[in-house]
Amino acid sequence: MLDDLSRLTPSLTSLGWTSDHDQWADSVASDRQIARGRIGRVSRGYCVVFTGGDAILAASASIRSNTGTAPATGDYVVVEDDPDDGPSLAAIADRRTQLSRRAAGRYPEAQVLAANIDHVFVMDGLDRDVSLRRIERQLVVAWDSGALPTVLLTKSDQVTDSEQRVAEVAAIAPGVDTIAISSTEGTGIDELRDKIAPGNTVALMGLSGIGKSTLVNALSGGHVQRTGEVRATDRRGRHTTVTRDLIPLPTNDSHIQTADEPVSFIIDTPGIREIGLWQAYDGMARAFPEISEEVDRCRFANCQHGGEPGCAIQQALAENSIQPRRLEHWNDLMADLTLQEEQLEDLDRRSESRDRADAERKERGERRSKKNNTTGKRRSR
Repeated sequence: MLDDLSRLTPSLTSLGWTSDHDQWADSVASDRQIARGRIGRVSRGYCVVFTGGDAILAASASIRSNTGTAPATGDYVVVEDDPDDGPSLAAIADRRTQLSRRAAGRYPEAQVLAANIDHVFVMDGLDRDVSLRRIERQLVVAWDSGALPTVLLTKSDQVTDSEQRVAEVAAIAPGVDTIAISSTEGTGIDELRDKIAPGNTVALMGLSGIGKSTLVNALSGGHVQRTGEVRATDRRGRHTTVTRDLIPLPTNDSHIQTADEPVSFIIDTPGIREIGLWQAYDGMARAFPEISEEVDRCRFANCQHGGEPGCAIQQALAENSIQPRRLEHWNDLMADLTLQEEQLEDLDRRSESRDRADAERKERGERRSKKNNTTGKRRSR
């Protein structure tokens, strides 16, 4: 059981902390600063912060209200001693990358799933029907994070046609490695270890029961994450992971790191049934490069890719260089993003309208106050 954090992350350097982080932390320093570190878990109102050795529990509610930024697993932070709350997050460093989705709810809002990541492992299971549309959507989110995606098809020991399925997925994932693995049999695990360089952080993304926690156990050499049985009726898993945890991976059999040795990390995430896009235009271009390139060749900038003259998309369809199924899904996802932009614009208009109304009420109130004061002075005479 790998539960000795101080042995795995004995210094700030082992957490990926750099001299740039020191300069940033010095710039926000105050007399109350008590620690620097990296967020290992986000809970309601609190964060577990790895500090290079021991971990501390820091209040986090005030950081969002003061800065508008919600802390995320993987963030580099400064902790201060708050007179009311004790250890509290005081500042969050700018993120190199961030894995984001549209948060659940009626109004559009971003939710950061993981910060400062280098790879995203998009996972699906070979013990069920592989959904190409779901993988494409997840690849859009993964590419948009700024990290490098890899598709993992888990539970390869349960099928005999894993190579064929890898080829099917690879065809819709240009520029992305697709690997069939079995965490229980060890198939593909060494290849994954080679991908995770010291100092890199990997985020896992996939449905419940897909094998994320089992993969973490296989890569770590110990049982650091709980696993759960998959229901036999629908192949769905129980939510054994309910938080996003930053999990250090040992670089040697002794599990003891040197102080200046960077550690690799995995961020395991709760199973996500449907992941909404958040302003993921860059991710769309990377996940659908053949369509994005043709769109740029259309004669008209506002081409709807129907019957317009000079439409490169229609020509590519005729030449079979674009799959109709891929184009249909691209249209669906772009429609989601367009609707999201309209909703954000509507919220902006409502916010501006409320601000104007508040300003007008305040101005009327000041005028009434001045009038009442003047009346009072006249009466006093």
